[in-house]
Amino acid sequence: MSSEWWPVLAVFWGLYLADGLRGGRRDRLFFFHWTGYAKLRARFTQATWFLIPPSPDAWTIVADDLPASLAPEGLTNWPSVSAARPPPLPDAIRVLRWEEIQRIEDRAGWIYINGHRFAPVTPGLTANSLDTLARELAPLNPGMRAARLRVWQTGRFCSARLKRRMQAVLLRSRSLVFLNTVQVTILAIVSAYLLFDGPARLSPELRDAIADRLPVFLIFCAGLHLLAVVSFYRLHRRIYPRAGQELASILFTALFVPPQALRLRLHLTAKLAAGLHPMTVALACARPAVARAVATDTLRDLHWPRRPVTLPASVDQLVSSSISLLKPVMLEALGRQSAAFSPDSLLAPPTCESPQACAYCPRCGDEFTRLDSRCPHGVPLARL
Repeated sequence: MSSEWWPVLAVFWGLYLADGLRGGRRDRLFFFHWTGYAKLRARFTQATWFLIPPSPDAWTIVADDLPASLAPEGLTNWPSVSAARPPPLPDAIRVLRWEEIQRIEDRAGWIYINGHRFAPVTPGLTANSLDTLARELAPLNPGMRAARLRVWQTGRFCSARLKRRMQAVLLRSRSLVFLNTVQVTILAIVSAYLLFDGPARLSPELRDAIADRLPVFLIFCAGLHLLAVVSFYRLHRRIYPRAGQELASILFTALFVPPQALRLRLHLTAKLAAGLHPMTVALACARPAVARAVATDTLRDLHWPRRPVTLPASVDQLVSSSISLLKPVMLEALGRQSAAFSPDSLLAPPTCESPQACAYCPRCGDEFTRLDSRCPHGVPLARL
């Protein structure tokens, strides 16, 4: 094994893998697949950091729960109707009425309302979007606020549009994926050639012939690299016409750090679901079993939300109001799916795994052998 090339190759392929690392300070829901352009059958994981499969053809969509409950009366940073387990619960609970909001700011990835930290910034809830919504709702009466919030929430549960958009992106990026795959294949062969001391294993004539053609090979690789970057530039401009600053940053990195220009499809798909509910993403592009699991968890959070006994009454009231507003929106979204996604089917009691079990928690599905037992989630048990 050649000892002089392995540090260079380790850095190169380390940067290649690092390009697929996504995450931050809080849990996110990652829907991903190794390959595909027509059939959307994503897997799913919840994690703070996630390494996307190392394939040029891989794709991922990142989804976030809304870290707040929005009701006609006001808002709180205690979430409702979440798909994540556990939901994005706050460290300190905040409650405000719409007419009390005077100033909304974004500081270091957090939304501050009236100078107090409220909730983390997410694609579905930014400081600018919340400020716009608050200014719209403040002068309205409760009935008009409920109608406006229902329209706002309905947009987060539209899975058909996301599915069409995702299929279009995967289809249009096939040529980009082909270029990246050719690049990765060539570079993998060259890496193996250098790592296992290929020049010493070849005849002098063949080694000299390869050395003579090295400039042509380098020009060919540079041409593939530039062609992939230009193809990505055109696709990104078409898919995200308003993301000029983000595009400039990605292009700069792709041009001057070539290992991070070998999986450019990831930058086209990761933010397609910005602002959408995770259940919407699951219904649009996940495997049926994954979609059922995410829809079931969301529906359970709708019917049996996390409400500790120490939760203030004002927060409980706002969460209940938010759930009442979201319930018809979510049920309508499930009604557009097949019969397998009917609420009765998703909330059916679990199959009894123990002959001693006589009750279960309708939120988490855990079984209990005594009816007077208590689930840690504080949800009353249901009889099996």
